[in-house]
Amino acid sequence: TDAPLDARRLTRLARRAVFALARTGASYSHGSGDYGLALTTATAADYYASVEGKTGAALKSALHTLISDQDTVTYSQVWDALKKTDEDPANPDNVVELYTGKSIAKSRQGGAQGDWNREHVWAKSHGDFGTATGPGTDLHHLRPEDVAVNGARGNKDFDDGGGAVSGAPGNYTDSDSFEPRDAVKGDVARMILYMAVRYDGGDGFPDLEPNDRAGNGSAPAIGRLSVLKEWNEVDPPSSFEEHRNDVIFDSYQHNRNPFIDHPEWVESIW
Repeated sequence: TDAPLDARRLTRLARRAVFALARTGASYSHGSGDYGLALTTATAADYYASVEGKTGAALKSALHTLISDQDTVTYSQVWDALKKTDEDPANPDNVVELYTGKSIAKSRQGGAQGDWNREHVWAKSHGDFGTATGPGTDLHHLRPEDVAVNGARGNKDFDDGGGAVSGAPGNYTDSDSFEPRDAVKGDVARMILYMAVRYDGGDGFPDLEPNDRAGNGSAPAIGRLSVLKEWNEVDPPSSFEEHRNDVIFDSYQHNRNPFIDHPEWVESIW
C-alpha cells in the first residue's frame, strides 16, 4: 500500500513480529539506519516493556493503556472469529465449548437446542453494555457455549458451589452464582480480570470491576474476587488458552490478555 503507516500501527506491527518470531524460536535484530529498530525474541517481553517494574495500581493503569490499543470486531463478526479462536485442535471443523468442554460442529452456531452460541463471560448485563462494539464484542471474554448451558449460567456471578448443571458435568450453579468445570476455572478468572483492566470507564463504557460478592445484578461488577484469584492459581494457563490469546493478537484485536502471559500479575494488582 502507498498509505503511510502511523506510529501506533508501526508499534503494533512490531509487537506482532516479536511474538511471531518468538513462537518459531527465531530472532531478528536491526540496529542500523534511521529507524534504530531492535527486536529480540528471546522472550515475548517486548510487548510488556511499558509495564516493566510496575506493581499494584501502577501496573493496572499501565496494562490498561497497553491493551486498550486494539482493533475491534462487530457482534456479527464474532461468530467467525470464535471459529478460529476456539477451534478444536483435534478437529478443525469443530469448536470447543467453554463450560461443557464438548467439541461441536462450527456449523451448529445458532439459538436452537443443541446449538452453540456466544457466551459473554463478563455478563453483558453487568454494566449494561449489551452487544455494543467494545466490551460487548471483545473476543478475550467471548466463548462458544451450548445454548442451554449458556442459559443456565445467565448473568450469574462466579463462585464455588451449587447444584449440578444439566448437560455440563463438573459445572454447578445456584440462585446467584455459577461454578465452571475445573479445567477452565483459571480461564474464566483471567477473562474476568482482563475485562476489569481493559474497561475502566474512560472510553464511554462502564468501569468494570470485580468484587468479593455474588448477586451483583446489573452493577458493573462481578464476583467473587477471592474465588477468581484462587481459580487463577489452581488452573494455570493451558496451551489452548495460550493459543487463543495468540490468535486474537495476530488476527483480530492485536492486543493480549496479560493474565494469560503473566498470571502472577493477578496477585500484584488484587
